[in-house]
Amino acid sequence: MSPTPDTPMPVGEQLKARREALDLTQGGLASLVGVTVTSISSAENSRSTISRGKRALWERALQLKTGTISAAYRDGTPLEPAESTGPAFAPPYADMNDPKEAAVWALDLSVSDRIEIIDAVRARAAQQRRGHG
Repeated sequence: MSPTPDTPMPVGEQLKARREALDLTQGGLASLVGVTVTSISSAENSRSTISRGKRALWERALQLKTGTISAAYRDGTPLEPAESTGPAFAPPYADMNDPKEAAVWALDLSVSDRIEIIDAVRARAAQQRRGHG
């Protein structure tokens, strides 16, 4: 459905557009929010609404202003990006005080690829701490 002045873009379409603008895959967003890829797909295709308890997580992951998802569901208000405070997801996802994570975050890769590499680095470090590596 194409939005017109009288019919705003559906929330699901706005969520998908925002995710894509941030170069996130559905899997990457699911990891950040703590939900399944199916949940991301359902919300983006307007088959379900995001529960109130998860909206803040979605807003943080998609770098949206607090409350913007609720406003969009309530009255069709467009999603509003948050004020930029630095690199996307640096805090809390990447520990910028950790030289390895900071180096990964500086790579010219999609956010989801950087997250995947950071997860692998963290898993390897945990394995080494346990004495298995």
